[in-house]
Parts: sequence; C-alpha cells; structure tokens
Amino acid sequence: MSAQAEVKIDPVRLPADLKARHGVRLRTLDDNSLLNFARGFKLWLSADWQTKEAIEKRERLLTSKGYPPGNTNRDYQECFEIMMEDGTYAARTRLQWSIHDFMWDRTMRAFYGDADHYLQAMEETDNAGPGSLTLRPDIAIPDYARHEIHRQPGGFVGDAFAGWVYHYALSLAHYPGVSDNDEIFFQIAQSHPIPADGKVARIIDIGCGPGQSTTAFKQRFPDAEVWGLDISGPMVRYAHHRAAKMGIDVHFTQDLAEEMPFPDNHFDIVNDYIMFHESNREAMVKAVKEVFRVLRPGGVFGHLDAFTAGHPTRQPPGDIQGKAMLWNIYRNNYEPFYLDYSELEFPSVLAEAGFEVNLDGPAVLWNGRPRTLATKPV
Repeated sequence: MSAQAEVKIDPVRLPADLKARHGVRLRTLDDNSLLNFARGFKLWLSADWQTKEAIEKRERLLTSKGYPPGNTNRDYQECFEIMMEDGTYAARTRLQWSIHDFMWDRTMRAFYGDADHYLQAMEETDNAGPGSLTLRPDIAIPDYARHEIHRQPGGFVGDAFAGWVYHYALSLAHYPGVSDNDEIFFQIAQSHPIPADGKVARIIDIGCGPGQSTTAFKQRFPDAEVWGLDISGPMVRYAHHRAAKMGIDVHFTQDLAEEMPFPDNHFDIVNDYIMFHESNREAMVKAVKEVFRVLRPGGVFGHLDAFTAGHPTRQPPGDIQGKAMLWNIYRNNYEPFYLDYSELEFPSVLAEAGFEVNLDGPAVLWNGRPRTLATKPV
C-alpha cells in the first residue's frame, strides 16, 4: 500500500475485534462495579438537565426572582451564585462534584492497589515496538501544566499512573457510550479532512493524552508515520504501552506543543482534541504558531474544542445559566484556563498565524460540534 492508503471504519458500528482491542476493563469485578455505579449516577444526573423544558423552567425561576432573560453583564461567579439560590440546582451541583471525586478515587485505588503489576507492565513495553517512546525527564514543565485538571489527583504530570487513571475513568465512567471502545476518537480520525492533494504521509496528534486519537489515525492511515505529543511523561508512557500491546505502530514523545522537535513543513495533518483550553493564553498563541511551522503547505490542522469568542454563530453563552455553567466548569471541574480560552478569539489567532480558516469543518457525532479547520496556504 502507498502512504495514502486509507481504511474506512464506522465509529458507530465498530466490529467486535475493534471493540475487544480498544475496550478497557479493570482487573477486579469490584473495581469495575464501582465505576459502573459512577457511570450510572452521572447518567442519572445529566438526564433531562439540558432539555428545552428544563432550561425554560430555570429561566422562569430566574425571571420570578427579578433576573431578566438574555445576555448579562454580570460576571461568571455571580451568575453561578444566582443559580445556586435554587435548591434543585445546588443539590445537583453538589452531587455532580461528589460523584466526580468518587470516580477519581476509585480509579486511583484500582491502580495503586495493584501498582507493581502496572509498573512492570509499562517497564516491559518502554523499549518495545511497534512504535517508539521518547521520554524527557529533564524537560522544563511549565506551570500551566502542573494543575490538577478536572480535579484528577496529581494532575497529568504528577502521578505515575496519570495515563491509566485518565483513560479508564473517562472510558468507564465519565463519557458513557462515546468512549467505551474509543468511538469518539474513531470519529475524530475518520472525519478529519485531508489535504487537497490527497497526500498523507505524516500526522501528529498534539496534546494526545493516552493516545486514543493517535492510534485511531494510524488505523485510518496504516502506512502514514503517526506521532502523539504531550508534555506529560506519564501520559505518553501509558499511551505507548497501550499502543504496543495493541500492536499499533505509532510514536509518542514528551514535548510541548509550543516547542515541537520537528522540522518546518513536516506534517500533512495536525490534530488536537480539547488541548487548547488546558493551556494559558500565551501558550495557546505560541502553539498555534508552532503548528503553522511544522505543517507543510497545503496541510490541514483540525481543532476540536469548546466554543470561543470570534465565531459568528457559536460563541460562548452570555446569559445567567450559560455563564454559571462556564464558571462551574472553570472552578468546580478545575479547568483554570477555560475562561481564558472561551474569551480568546481563536479564529483570529489562527488567521494571524497565517492560516486559511474554515469554522464549519466536519462535526463529531457525539455532540455535533463542528471542527475548526486551518489550512496552511500553498
């Protein structure tokens, strides 16, 4: 096959062999059962919460208390405090926080309770193929990467099992039905546009985390050279272990998206999924410029993240309910840069870096959110 060979995979109806290859399961029934409980509880909490009827009911309550509908100049925290005046809203929010902490706690207990087994498993694949792993123990980790994002204990860089914990917690409890077997990541890879000339020889997945979209890209383009990059050593170490056990030939490196160790004009496709809102504003802008540098003329950068200012039709919400939701994400899911990202005119940042920008790229099915595409001019 040539470097342009493609394999079409239906993310909605994955065959049994791919489900078995991509699915995860903890080693004991008790651990799986506890995370299954967290999953069910999260589903129950989210049921009907964002329906039209529920939103309208809360809007009527706000109006009855003297808060008019529509956009407001009130700040995010004040909007959240207004919503917390409603007992139902406050109770749901409290339960949401508690089950989230339970999810992390039970997942970490599973790995630390069997630490020798998992540490040995990674040691056995650190230098094994297919693919490769590059760890940089002396790399300077910026302050923005040291936060306990999503309230994950130890964050992405401070816990040896960060990759395991993140992958298993999100697959088994946090994103039920969309990442049980990497469905969402197959969707990202399968729907990503390719350069107009059809050439796809090199791909990089920045902010790759446990490498789920990285391996999905390799399965779509089996002859392409595929890289996953993340500043977290524990993340890429686990990502490589997982890919090696799956027999998927991808390369993982511990590096910054704003300082990539690759030459100019090197990649045909650059992908990121929910990476930018985990960085401070300075790093976001630098990373966009770096993506432009490593992408070859005609290459395509696919960006999929939360809504930001600067989009003509999909800006962040500005009413009390919407601002309260953003504050809840920022403070209580501990996303310290989420508001900075949502207020950044990201399309303008892309254009200023030199990209041709398309705000309505192919959507990912699980939430219908369109991908922002940025093409490097030929």
